[in-house]
Amino acid sequence: MNAFSNNRSSSSSSSKTSRQPKSKSLGAWFPTATTRKVPSLILNATTDQKCSICLFYHYVRPAPMSIARTERLKVFLDSLTHKLQIGGRIRYAQEGLNCTLSSSRENLRSFSKQLISFGPEFKDTDFKFIDDLPHDRSFKDLKLLPVKELVFYGVGEDSAPLAKGGIHLKPKEYHQKMQEKETVIIDVRNSYEAEIGRFVGQEKEGGAVYIDPKMRKSTDFKGWLDKPETQETLKGKQVLLYCTGGVRCERASALINHQIGKDIKGVYQLHGGVERYMQEFPEGGYWEGLNYVFDKREGVGIGGTAGVGGVVQGKKKKKKKKAKKSKNKNKNNEQDEEENNGVLGKCCTCNVSWERYVGKKKCYTCGVPVLMCDSCMSIKIDKIQGRELEVRCPLCKEENITVPASQTTYIDNGEGARPMNSRTEDGSVSGGSGKAASSVMKWGGGSQWGSKKRAKRVEETAKNLKRKANDKLNGTNFSKPCRFGDACNRKDCWFSHPKDGGSSSNSNSSSSSSNESSNKKQKIVNVKPHWRDAPKAKGTVVLNKKTTFEDLE
Repeated sequence: MNAFSNNRSSSSSSSKTSRQPKSKSLGAWFPTATTRKVPSLILNATTDQKCSICLFYHYVRPAPMSIARTERLKVFLDSLTHKLQIGGRIRYAQEGLNCTLSSSRENLRSFSKQLISFGPEFKDTDFKFIDDLPHDRSFKDLKLLPVKELVFYGVGEDSAPLAKGGIHLKPKEYHQKMQEKETVIIDVRNSYEAEIGRFVGQEKEGGAVYIDPKMRKSTDFKGWLDKPETQETLKGKQVLLYCTGGVRCERASALINHQIGKDIKGVYQLHGGVERYMQEFPEGGYWEGLNYVFDKREGVGIGGTAGVGGVVQGKKKKKKKKAKKSKNKNKNNEQDEEENNGVLGKCCTCNVSWERYVGKKKCYTCGVPVLMCDSCMSIKIDKIQGRELEVRCPLCKEENITVPASQTTYIDNGEGARPMNSRTEDGSVSGGSGKAASSVMKWGGGSQWGSKKRAKRVEETAKNLKRKANDKLNGTNFSKPCRFGDACNRKDCWFSHPKDGGSSSNSNSSSSSSNESSNKKQKIVNVKPHWRDAPKAKGTVVLNKKTTFEDLE
């Protein structure tokens, strides 16, 4: 029996699977993105309790699909993933697909064959299958995400034509190329991914020099490449690129070729990414640490495919903590050193060796994931007032970033950021109170259907609408500001903007204090808090009180 099928009779099963679960919108700001639950893995004596993962991306060439063809592809994928009980994430655009999926071994192979049969666009798709994984590595839902770019670099085909991308090298060829002189190897992943694993072994043998562009997100890459010092470093060199699965190298290599191709000795990229390299070199090759992945495995190390996902296990020495502690002290120290061997990451607060992003801990000043060991998580350092700056990523510490991410405004459609009370180009806050990160991760949204937080979010939205109305009437600044500022183009945004009027337009602290002192005399607009007060974006279907909106901020 299929590990992902139910245990009912075939007739009952067919009637069940014929009724596709209703997909739900991911929120008012992303109404065309959908999510739906998939059947859980049934654990019984007739299953091997294993699942498989399929990773692939594909750019449609030579020309992108039409809007109508893209919509037909979306409908096809929605139906096919339901029929085969597949979970995961599908990013689809006119330029192609970028997918991470989970199901049974047979169902994923069937999916790949049927996708190829959809049309000639996908006949050359390179699928990567990882089999015999623990059942808890499977996704519990399926998300269909319409996007403009498979990887958001903020550059189009004009400035980075994919036809001028780098030369694809298979893992063994890439391994050989890393040994050559006058070569650099650029990690086009985010800095927090590189923190726990990267190619470093080749440098020890005098090979390619490793370069980390120190990006918080992919849109930082163009800015890094534009720097004169970056172009000087790459000049006259062979340039190697790599990422997790290969998709991020496509546009990045094209951008390098387009901008400085004449000044370098070729651009090469690892075909299949680190995932394929580790399959080819199970002993690690030049790789050290974990390969950060965007699925339930979390991070994949040398000699294993299941990854480190799952519940954090206590240290082995805790079992013997009470038995002859002093006598076993040296042995425990040796064991710790042995366990930390090959671990590249460090806890953001205590600096102990650590390589797992657990607990959804995020950098206080830029929002990227941070490493925090189980000991620091147990005392909740990020919740202790006055110790917030300890919870920062290595990049923010290096750049001395101190302005909280929550006090920044998104610019350039979220590609960059600056403090809410400053418009200086260097990101510093007027008055010398700190420096903001040049880019900040945008978190929020998601499905969260039936979440306990929903009622609180709806109530807070209604309250902010009331504050916003009062601010506009009285010239005050008590409502929550929009992170996009005046650049916000969302219809009926319930956050306040400088263009709305009120004291938020000039950020004058003296006028703010004056407004506070006269607050009692101000006219208060009575806006009754109600779940229907949450604005709906065009195209959003309100199913019931629990499915109204998602606040992306």
